[in-house]
Amino acid sequence: MKCINQHQMTINPSFQKFSGLIIFFFLFSFFWCCKARAQNVRALNLALTNGQWFNGQGFEQRTFFSVNGKFVFTKPPRIDSTIDLKGTYIVPPFGDAHNHNIGTGVEEMDKKAIQNFLTNGVFYVKIQGNLPLNADMKKRLSLNRYNSVDVMLAQGSLTATGGHPIFLVEKILLPQGYFPGYTKETLKDHRYFTIDSESDLKTKWPLILKLKPDFIKTFLSGSGEYSKYKDDTSVLDKGLDPELLAKIVLKAHAQKLKVSAHVTNADDFHNAVSAGIDEISHLPRFISGKANKPITTKDAQLAARRKIVVITTVAVSIFQGRLVKEADFPQARKNQIADLKLLLESGVPLAIGSDNPSDNSVKEVFYLKELGIFDNLALLKMWTETTAHAIFPNRKIGALREGYEASFIALEGNPVEDFNNIKKIKYLFKQGFLLSPDINKK
Repeated sequence: MKCINQHQMTINPSFQKFSGLIIFFFLFSFFWCCKARAQNVRALNLALTNGQWFNGQGFEQRTFFSVNGKFVFTKPPRIDSTIDLKGTYIVPPFGDAHNHNIGTGVEEMDKKAIQNFLTNGVFYVKIQGNLPLNADMKKRLSLNRYNSVDVMLAQGSLTATGGHPIFLVEKILLPQGYFPGYTKETLKDHRYFTIDSESDLKTKWPLILKLKPDFIKTFLSGSGEYSKYKDDTSVLDKGLDPELLAKIVLKAHAQKLKVSAHVTNADDFHNAVSAGIDEISHLPRFISGKANKPITTKDAQLAARRKIVVITTVAVSIFQGRLVKEADFPQARKNQIADLKLLLESGVPLAIGSDNPSDNSVKEVFYLKELGIFDNLALLKMWTETTAHAIFPNRKIGALREGYEASFIALEGNPVEDFNNIKKIKYLFKQGFLLSPDINKK
């Protein structure tokens, strides 16, 4: 049955003799037809002309086609519409592999974050710890649809009693209005899980899986001195027993779930790599007054062999948290540069993540540029290709290729020549749909 607009409906006077049941049936069918149409929007066959398309090294002018939300290079038998890209520079969408601004418990805040991501061309987001979202909440936020961001959610994360992020969740975020309807007691073993022994892991593992996480987020912090501080309630920035991490990894991998580890120093990095982790969600952080050891060459090489992804989060580690005194900024940057160069030279995949609810990875990528390690091409590929694959490793995204998802960002200038052009977004196109050109004004 074809959906029609109410204004197109005309009722012949002879219909008055029919019972109200017939009219009710018509209106009922009309309602469900339109509802089905809204839920099953079909991507048109589109010709995408006059664009300069990124090929992994530079840009070339050609015509792409979008068919059923996928890129094809051969013109299909039917073209529903043509989109003139007007000479813009076409790149894959951007990603943020580390944030916490979806799943705050405040729907309007989540929606604002989603809009902020889209406005800046960030389509792929990994939420490394959140108030667990059920299917209805995800639907209200329109997550993982053509008109919203695609997310991977950690749901509840794993730490030790008294460890990070408990103080942050209970003492800072909860009083600020996050997690409405929850208390300290109900956030425990929901927003975070405390795992202090194999018995805890066995008991709580079914509860963790019940939340349907897309991956498992774990916390290591000061793990080289775990035994010394595990019972010290004055130490707030601590995490799991490193010996438990390998057991968590085994359980997660048995469920085909990857594991991400929060680390704060080189010892944590070593313990995460040794445990067979899939992803490390920070570089070691510089802390004023601490020893601040660098990542070892041996650990970097092992991470490369195991294809462990390391997420940058370098900007937030300096400018937030009051861990680095302003006088120590230059030394903190030197440490970051040394670790990043080592990881890069060792062949460790680097993904861009902000760990900053007010960011969408744009500030992070520009801070990385300031460090002078990566040229514009390398940054663009990290942000589009490596980051997309780190978030959704089994999807055909991160490149403009035949058979890949038809999603892209159209820029007014060449970002390889001038990286500031990544801020000059003309069009957003996701899975075969042109998003509102006015999205930046919303």
